[in-house]
Amino acid sequence: MNELAKKIEALLFVSGEGMAISRLASLLKKSEKEIRESLDELEKHLAGEHALALLKDQDRASLVSSKEVSKLVEDFAKEEFDGELTRAALETLTIISYKGPLKRFDIDYIRGVNSSFIIRNLLMRGLIERVRDQKDSRAFLYMVSADFLKFLGVASISELPEYGNFAQKLEEFLKTASETQ
Repeated sequence: MNELAKKIEALLFVSGEGMAISRLASLLKKSEKEIRESLDELEKHLAGEHALALLKDQDRASLVSSKEVSKLVEDFAKEEFDGELTRAALETLTIISYKGPLKRFDIDYIRGVNSSFIIRNLLMRGLIERVRDQKDSRAFLYMVSADFLKFLGVASISELPEYGNFAQKLEEFLKTASETQ
């Protein structure tokens, strides 16, 4: 597999939601033709002995589970969605509640790990919602849903316990972290 295909695979893995071919071309400073050729190579590579497959849908590409493991992944996902929220899901929900609306990248940065699966879980449970970023039409912002607020019995996020104090500390952490980079 060529280096470009490896880079595309890494970006698709990290994005968790797939990416537009034009976005991949821009990030990797390659033509869309080169990206499409490398996507074809990645698709052939994954078709071998891998549990992942490449999904190409018009101008988007995503990494998905292969047919061979789809039932296992489906059962796992059902268990995750039906069970109680995990510590990681509660952590992510807290970050979105107190700092949102946020891009997934920002959530990942605060948590220090990829949050794609957890965000998908929270979306499917109706605890958060995804909206287009008005400043960047290619990005989404995540925020708590009205159902989440109703469940907690509050009218707005400002009514969450110690909202002002926690939001200020989180803002200070992010400012300090960005200054040290």
